[in-house]
Amino acid sequence: MRVLLLYGSFGDGHRQVARAIEDVLVEVYGAHVSVVDPFRQTNRLVAAFNEWLYETLTAHAPFVYGWSYNWTRTLSPKHVLWKLLALFSRRATWAELRAHQPDVVVQLFPDHALVKYPRDLSKSPLLVTVLTDYALHSRWFHANVDLYLLPVDQMVAKAAPFLSGRDQIFVTGIPIRAPFSACRVDSAVPHGMIVISAGGRGVFPDLWFVVRSLLEAFPDSQVAVLCGRNEAMRKRIEAWSQRLSETRLIAIPFTDDVASYVQRAAFVVAKAGGISISECLASGKPMLFFKPQPGQEQHNAHVVTELGAGRVAYTRQEFQTILAQYRGASLAEMARAAIANAHPDAAIRAASAIVQMWQAKR
Repeated sequence: MRVLLLYGSFGDGHRQVARAIEDVLVEVYGAHVSVVDPFRQTNRLVAAFNEWLYETLTAHAPFVYGWSYNWTRTLSPKHVLWKLLALFSRRATWAELRAHQPDVVVQLFPDHALVKYPRDLSKSPLLVTVLTDYALHSRWFHANVDLYLLPVDQMVAKAAPFLSGRDQIFVTGIPIRAPFSACRVDSAVPHGMIVISAGGRGVFPDLWFVVRSLLEAFPDSQVAVLCGRNEAMRKRIEAWSQRLSETRLIAIPFTDDVASYVQRAAFVVAKAGGISISECLASGKPMLFFKPQPGQEQHNAHVVTELGAGRVAYTRQEFQTILAQYRGASLAEMARAAIANAHPDAAIRAASAIVQMWQAKR
């Protein structure tokens, strides 16, 4: 079985999901897997522009990004906008199909380039779309998809209006890194700290206020800031720690061992990305979101509150009010909700669903 995993280089999340699925397909099913960013492989200038545009809008004009996301969220999968946008991605995506001639294509970002296949393919592959957000958006859906893999059961009914009738749905959870499906007993990370997870880019709103509020509200707890690849943030946190003479404040540079920090946290003040949320759920950790970015992050955060696994604060006052409630029975209840909605085995479930459908359609 030849599998082509298509991801987009918008942060680290899509690539992490791709690697998680790839590991299971290769190790368990002996599949031949190619993991590709079609834009970077075939048109680096277009890829660089797309990534720059995304980074710029989300960092400096999030309201514009959020407006466009919300405006297009419930459009028909057949809307002309998706056809126009597909013109920019189809050439790169089709080039990868021709080069790899896959039996299965797994798409990890919303795009309509594959609403049709090039005529010169030797065969039409099975097309699987893995939703990597808890927020539902119409761009994930089109009539050529055979199988959708969803993060949680609550999304099934919401997805129904966008389905074509020939497709199938399976709830697997969002595939996450292997360390989150097991707890390391040899980790030196202490238990009970409060973790601020800034994501791979290391971007977090009003960080100075958040750090001070946590240190004041929890005088017996360490506060660890996962800075990702943002060296400026790491240096800023270290400077704050020295200025406050506060040894409880720790800056963590980019690390592959995020799991140890999340699994040993009392709770996580998190960016509301789909992968980060899945990792917290798998670790049974309550989440607190502060000023989530307009667009999918805001909707992701809302879903977590519906699941009972976290809260959202949009103002400083709300944040401090919620902090006062993040103790004892309240935290325990959110932790139970997180575990109840977790899919630490999502990569295994996703790979199994893909293989089963491929075998059924051979």
